[in-house]
Amino acid sequence: MTEPAHRTGTIVSGDVKLFYRAFGAPGGTPLLILHGTNYFDSYDWIDVAGALASEREVVAFDHRGFGNSSRSPSKDYSLDAMLGDIVNVSTHFGWERPIVMGHSMSGRLSIFFAANFPNHLSLLIVVDSALGNGNPGGYHVSVGNAPKLFENVEAAMASLADRPNPPRFALDRSRAELALDKVEGGYSLKRDPDYRNTQSQEKNAPLPRLRNLDIWEEINKIRCPTTFIRGLKSDRYKPEHYERIARDRPDFVIETVNSRHDVAYEAPGELVSVVRRYLN
Repeated sequence: MTEPAHRTGTIVSGDVKLFYRAFGAPGGTPLLILHGTNYFDSYDWIDVAGALASEREVVAFDHRGFGNSSRSPSKDYSLDAMLGDIVNVSTHFGWERPIVMGHSMSGRLSIFFAANFPNHLSLLIVVDSALGNGNPGGYHVSVGNAPKLFENVEAAMASLADRPNPPRFALDRSRAELALDKVEGGYSLKRDPDYRNTQSQEKNAPLPRLRNLDIWEEINKIRCPTTFIRGLKSDRYKPEHYERIARDRPDFVIETVNSRHDVAYEAPGELVSVVRRYLN
């Protein structure tokens, strides 16, 4: 199938260059898509982004340290840095208050963004995200991690294939090839092995402003319209979490799609249909 037409480029943000894919033309409120951790970069969102770009601009970018974006030389993968990247991407495209949609890890990231940058988005869409505490949001120092090496592409795919909710990477060889670098000794992921480190290693770098956040406290800070979309077959779904949202934030909308966790791969049409109900 032919990929939707889109433009690619890079944006300087702090100490990294962020790779982006831009779809569509100005019209309705623009949409910014944030990818998850094992669902690996903006490539996984090409079809969904293209479908949603019929009446607006849509941009998906690779997080710092992921995919075709550069790795932070200071190992700064703090919440401050990642949320700053979102602001910088929006500013690059001249957007003031886009719609922000985050999947998996970036579902939590987008919640923190909405809670702490309320003037930089108009609508929040959280796609199948586990609503626990941890990364991102926590404070974690871990540097010097060696990249995991795989003998071949098939071995890399097999490393995730036995999960209850395997990503497209584990099922689609052509996709896996794009997410891997050929290195001495085999293949490694296009992902900084220190991506969980949240403290800049620059000399005398201050502590991040945002650290050890409680996801539920942040959810209660959100003031923009918010939609949660969960996969009915996903292992990220915890009934008590969505019951708590319904109880604590009755103004939020909860939708479902018939999918496991990799919603953009397993149910792209259904996801697009649900998202379109809330676009303006």
